[in-house]
Amino acid sequence: MTNIVAFDVVGTRNGTRQSYSLVAKLTDFASTLCPRDNLIDFERVEIEFYSRAVPELLSVSADDPLSDSFFLPKCYFAATDPTSMVSVRVMENLKTQGFSIKPDLQPLSRDEMMLTVGALAQLHGLSHRLDVRSDIPLSEKCIFGPFSPPVVARLCQGGLKTFAEAFPEEKDLLARLEKVVNVPRFLEDLADRKSPRLRVLNHGDCWTNNIMIKYDGGVPIAVKLVDWQVIQYVPPTYDLAFLFLCSTSWDVFQNHRDAILAHYHQQLHNTLGRNEPSKLQNYTLEELKTGFRTDCVYGLFSRIMRMEIVLHPNPDFLRMVQEIKEWGVL
Repeated sequence: MTNIVAFDVVGTRNGTRQSYSLVAKLTDFASTLCPRDNLIDFERVEIEFYSRAVPELLSVSADDPLSDSFFLPKCYFAATDPTSMVSVRVMENLKTQGFSIKPDLQPLSRDEMMLTVGALAQLHGLSHRLDVRSDIPLSEKCIFGPFSPPVVARLCQGGLKTFAEAFPEEKDLLARLEKVVNVPRFLEDLADRKSPRLRVLNHGDCWTNNIMIKYDGGVPIAVKLVDWQVIQYVPPTYDLAFLFLCSTSWDVFQNHRDAILAHYHQQLHNTLGRNEPSKLQNYTLEELKTGFRTDCVYGLFSRIMRMEIVLHPNPDFLRMVQEIKEWGVL
């Protein structure tokens, strides 16, 4: 939905020559993926996120040496022209720093997942720290990802049809998926600010295409999350369920899930710190695992929305659905 224009900026400051490798991210409102009004809303969410939420998140991270380990790229300018409805973000060029998106929607490996959940833990932990310190929670400061019920319903119907065509013998699983893919209920859950469940700022769209990874000799060493157009204020396990169901293989899901969730939990507590009592500090690993299993239904919902267009069904996904069914949440 966007065009990326790379450019270099060179100048002199205080007698020292400086250069920056940047990109301008420009919205293409002619995209056919969703209606123009929805695209404009998506842009407003990301502009608001970079302009308002990120500076506040950085303010509460001042105690920690985040530097290059911060979970998203630097954004130097973000604005929307209300007349022409053109939006632009000027950001650091991650490609020139060695970051890239995995080609052909390849699933993330165990080590790549470890890095990604660490980035999510940083986001979730800092947003919670900000809520603890501020009189006004993020849920009241930010605008969140807009969802058009007709568009979501159309995508879900297409995804279910694609699943049925790929696995015609899985009639029981299809019937179960049809029951849980309840568009009004999911949209109500996303918008519910009075839920007793612990809520933090979520990326909301954390899958392979929005994850840029840096490698050293083929080993992943850093990660950045991009495209913040559908941020949500929901339980932290929403992001995790989305990530697992949309971005990794059956082997990683089945054999490395516990280690990855334990790493997320550890990184979350590292981000929270020890000197600031909060509800999230008492969030145990077992509670995390229980919430993850419950919210895998949201991960399925998110995968089905994308199934007809990009994330086509495969045997790995089928095995994940079968496993989740055994948990009793599907």
